[in-house]
Amino acid sequence: MDLINVVDALCNIKRIGWLQRGIEAAETVCQHAFLAALLAGEIAAELRSRGDEVDVAQAVAAAAIHDLAEFELGHPGNGVRSAADWESLELEAMKRIYPHLYELFRSYRKADGKLGVLVSFADKLATLVRACRYAERGYEVGDLIESFLKKLSGYPPPYPELLRGYLARYCRGALSSPSRASSE
Repeated sequence: MDLINVVDALCNIKRIGWLQRGIEAAETVCQHAFLAALLAGEIAAELRSRGDEVDVAQAVAAAAIHDLAEFELGHPGNGVRSAADWESLELEAMKRIYPHLYELFRSYRKADGKLGVLVSFADKLATLVRACRYAERGYEVGDLIESFLKKLSGYPPPYPELLRGYLARYCRGALSSPSRASSE
């Protein structure tokens, strides 16, 4: 596998959900994965400081590769993802193109164990944080913010507490923005 082609492709695939909402300068898969990786590292470090046995490097690595299968599969909208067995397609693609990263990816995809749950949370948090930024710019993403707030609030402790901190840091303006209010 030519890594330059993989990186170039992922850095040029815009996330379809943002495009469908009319966001022309939409985040790419690469940008999303990078934000998710940084958040996963931050969260892992916080959990370790609380005495939880979490490998920060593994958390960053799993988040960095969590959308790697999209090199082969693309980044379709939720309609396509729900019509197909998307999870199986991603798992098969990862096993084929990056077998040495398969177990790391599988733990994320299945939200298996502490690492999988952490990276799953970081992935959704990255989308929420980006939605907040788009809301602050006036885009209609209030429904998405609500949906991700609900998903993220369902994680076990200490994730709801961590979520509150990230909301205060990155979403304060979006949570009171007119674009969010108009969707409620």
